[in-house]
Amino acid sequence: MSAAQPVNGRPISLCVINYNGERHLERSLRAVRQSALPLDEVLLVDNASTDASRDLVRHCYPEVRVLPLDRNDGPAAARNAGFGSAQHDLILFVDNDVAIAPSCAAELRDALASRKGVLVAMPRVLYAERRDTIQYEGADCHFMGHMAPRHCESPVIGAASALVEVNSLITACFLLDRAAWGTMPPFDTSFIFNYEDHDLGVRSRVLGHTLLAVPSALCLHGSGTPGLSLRLGGQQSPLRVYCLMRNRWRIILQCFAGRTLLLLAPLLALFEVFQLLGCIRKGWFRVWLSAAVWMVAHAGLTASGRREVQSARRTPDRAILQGGDIPFSRSLAQGWVQRAACGVLNRLSRAYWGLVESRL
Repeated sequence: MSAAQPVNGRPISLCVINYNGERHLERSLRAVRQSALPLDEVLLVDNASTDASRDLVRHCYPEVRVLPLDRNDGPAAARNAGFGSAQHDLILFVDNDVAIAPSCAAELRDALASRKGVLVAMPRVLYAERRDTIQYEGADCHFMGHMAPRHCESPVIGAASALVEVNSLITACFLLDRAAWGTMPPFDTSFIFNYEDHDLGVRSRVLGHTLLAVPSALCLHGSGTPGLSLRLGGQQSPLRVYCLMRNRWRIILQCFAGRTLLLLAPLLALFEVFQLLGCIRKGWFRVWLSAAVWMVAHAGLTASGRREVQSARRTPDRAILQGGDIPFSRSLAQGWVQRAACGVLNRLSRAYWGLVESRL
């Protein structure tokens, strides 16, 4: 990390989002020190950690500015704090378990500058323990409202290397241009956790911004936060399930155009029946009910969010949504009954998209 200005291009602030990430920070901050592109500022936004994260950074990485938050309001709130506190408009956000490759920052900055209207550039994310496998490389938006990570679980060998425009955002590591977005905080903190990044990605596309996946930029993704990350044990926590359902409903209702909602209504309704039955089977009915009650109680919030997004729409849904199989998490389909249900939904999804795509 260096305070020197980059020889070419705009300066970058790197913002690490941290909650109890002491075991990850040595690797992630060491990788930042090894960046081939000098970074003008490194900021650690600490989400009220209870471990020794802050002490580790202050003693071993004195060049890092620590922004301590009094309470943990989720990653969206922490990223908004970093967005508001960063000294430079190019902000490279990384989670505490992400180690950027030496050329990552430069590759992302060059990609951001390569086209007009680019808001975000995202790297190819590899598993830290399986560096021959792509975890994801940006994401798109399935017409059922789910995030569809690109090249998920694909081998690195043979993967395409060209820049590609995508339609959603994954926040493990991404470079954002604050000058292109404006002064308003980008993340909706009421999403709490899970799909708060998908919401920003889809919203930004509706508003006419461009998002890029940059395969030449690499980072390594570690094991995540206990109780939240699927990479630790592979089990869905109640909080994750709650936020996934609730936040998907909000994205559909706020970001999809009225015509799109009408065209998709039959399949969306069928999906909800399958989802409710699946929740009952897995013992998640109370989680589903809590999400549904929240949606009813906060209908006004969703309605105001919809008015704000739709009044500023610049991109039609046909340019944002994609078809294909519904991007289920593998952990959700356990046993032949659930796999059969997923198979039925996927066949219906492919057929229905063929009917409505040209009419959006």
